[in-house]
Amino acid sequence: MVTIKSRVLRILTLFFLAFFVAPSFASSLTATVSSNQVTQAEVFQLRVTFDEKVDSDSIDFKALESDFFMGQPSFGSSLNFINGKRSSSSEWTIALKAKSLGTATIPSFTIDGNRSAPITIQVTQDTDLPAPGDLVELHSQLGKNSLYPNETTQLKTRLVIKADARRLQNVKITPPSAIGFSVQLVGQANQYQTIINGVEATVVDQTFNVKAEQAPKHELKSIGFDATVVFGSNRSGTTKLLPVQIAPESLAITVKSKPTNLGAAWLPTAKLELAQTWLDTQNNPIADLKQQHSLTLGDSLTRELTLTIQGLNPDSFPKLNVTYPSGVRPYIEKPQFKTLNDGSTQMTIRHVLIAQHVGQVELPPITIEWFDTVNEVVKKASVDGLSLDVQAGETVLSNPDITAPTTPQPVTQISAGFWPYLTALFAALWVATLAWHLHNKRQPKVTMPNVTNLDSTESFLAAIKTNDVARTMHIAKQWLAENRIKDDHLAKQIEDELQQMASQKYRSDSATAQPLWQPEKLLALVKQLKKTSQTVQKRLNYLNFNHITCCNRNIFA
Repeated sequence: MVTIKSRVLRILTLFFLAFFVAPSFASSLTATVSSNQVTQAEVFQLRVTFDEKVDSDSIDFKALESDFFMGQPSFGSSLNFINGKRSSSSEWTIALKAKSLGTATIPSFTIDGNRSAPITIQVTQDTDLPAPGDLVELHSQLGKNSLYPNETTQLKTRLVIKADARRLQNVKITPPSAIGFSVQLVGQANQYQTIINGVEATVVDQTFNVKAEQAPKHELKSIGFDATVVFGSNRSGTTKLLPVQIAPESLAITVKSKPTNLGAAWLPTAKLELAQTWLDTQNNPIADLKQQHSLTLGDSLTRELTLTIQGLNPDSFPKLNVTYPSGVRPYIEKPQFKTLNDGSTQMTIRHVLIAQHVGQVELPPITIEWFDTVNEVVKKASVDGLSLDVQAGETVLSNPDITAPTTPQPVTQISAGFWPYLTALFAALWVATLAWHLHNKRQPKVTMPNVTNLDSTESFLAAIKTNDVARTMHIAKQWLAENRIKDDHLAKQIEDELQQMASQKYRSDSATAQPLWQPEKLLALVKQLKKTSQTVQKRLNYLNFNHITCCNRNIFA
């Protein structure tokens, strides 16, 4: 009886546990690959799944780095309810590529005591991929392989990509590297498409200036290339990555010792040319430089110098330092540089010379000493100077009282009693010339109204602020030639101020009792004209915009 009761109690206990206690199953962690037999260039997928919801950093994939190139892992988790039952899972997917041939192992991964089985990967050699040299070529060409210190030559490089550029990833073109040389890119890289042996190719041409330095060691390497080419097969569904690395070419350049006893100037180059053009007040070339050129006091002429040097960067060009006599006031414009077809660099610089004193003025020649690296001799490049006869005007004779030069000049003596009248007459003639400009520029024209040149106005204002009367007179003529003043009252006020400025410049020392001219009023008048011109320009822009809008409406009507 006791035995029967014990058995019944045991059965009820088991039934109770089976009915009321939920079953418990162990979690599982699995790792699978898309293929365990791959080539070295082939990309395959590793998938790791865990049947619980966990964080993305629950698995550390750094253990794969020793045998595989890794892509960025992707992670996802899900939570499902089916027939009242809850299930969850977490999944990692990562692209892998073997680093070497032979056997590679995907290690076991662990989450909360659950472990995945390791996987062995067999890696074989690719037989259907091209060699890196069949896809990319590098070419280098040096202009010279022997240089003197501070001498420059050109390095021309060409990168040829004989593959679809869209299949390239992580492209890196390494610039030239050097020890004992300075390397500077010339212009921009020239990239274009061409056909080589029936295959479309991408070509990138670059040019560098290589300058030798006075260093004990010299080493120059050309450009390098590093990229990955992607190959995909629609038939097999596989993707292969081919690393393409082209090492830079080492270039041999001999750096010679600098010759001794050459003086302080050292300008080594294979070619140097110096030329000049003299331009008169109307910017017309002066043909005969042997004859003396006449110039009116306050007028200007321009010396345009052109210096062409082979294989020299603009920042290495010599400065053309010229000491002009006190009879002229020089204004040096900013040099302009350009690269010629033969690779030479050409500098153009303009010296604007304003006549300051009446009398004979000798403008000096210019000479540049340079070292011919082809013939290994010192040479000189020179341009001639110019002789000037600066006159005060047709009715005003040369007089030391006008503007006394620093060195005595033979002059014709004039009675001091007539000098104040002559000074006033010269000022009146000069202002009359300005008035003639103002009058002619104010004549109305049937063409589109011109607006004051704002850039020349800024130069005019800057000259007035410096109290440099000679320069102000020079720029005033240019400014009047470029602009038309339609406000007669404003034009008259500007005329008066210019007349007072000229009178002060060319009056005699005995006229010091007259009040000194001040530039503030002239500055205000020019600024007023500038403001008016800007208003006119805005109005013209507004009218043009409305005209274009109206036309567009007519087109689309």
